[in-house]
Amino acid sequence: MFVIRLLDGEEINGSENDELTVNEQTGVLTVHRVDGFDEVTTHYSPSAWASVTHRSKGSVVRRPPVGARQ
Repeated sequence: MFVIRLLDGEEINGSENDELTVNEQTGVLTVHRVDGFDEVTTHYSPSAWASVTHRSKGSVVRRPPVGARQ
């Protein structure tokens, strides 16, 4: 489960079946989900998202905002 907060204030909430990957070199977030018979993959540019909270089996991983990345 994850929450992506975009800079425009929108939140994208992932369900247990959604898959989130982060390209550590570019900062691009990729969300892959299956919706009925459709598979949908959405990419979010690092200039579009402010923060990501990813919960994984009892632990919480928070990604820093765009300006805080080195």
